[in-house]
Amino acid sequence: MTDHVRRLYLAAGALLAFFLAWAGIAAHPWTTTSAAPDAASARAVALYEQRLQRDAALLHSLSQQKLATPAPPVRIVTLPPLTTTRTS
Repeated sequence: MTDHVRRLYLAAGALLAFFLAWAGIAAHPWTTTSAAPDAASARAVALYEQRLQRDAALLHSLSQQKLATPAPPVRIVTLPPLTTTRTS
């Protein structure tokens, strides 16, 4: 294959085919989605929402406690300069 244009087109076509196959596999066309959720998944969602509500209430109470306590004063510390001298 001495024709460089044909080699370029083959490389571009192979790259295009690779990415099209990748996109097709990533789309998961073989999976099906159920239209009506069953009772077990509805219960799991309800439990998850309750847990989120409890976590949100806990976070709110912790943030209120943090705002109620004053922050410690800022201390400014002066350190000596860092100098390294090496003689050989």
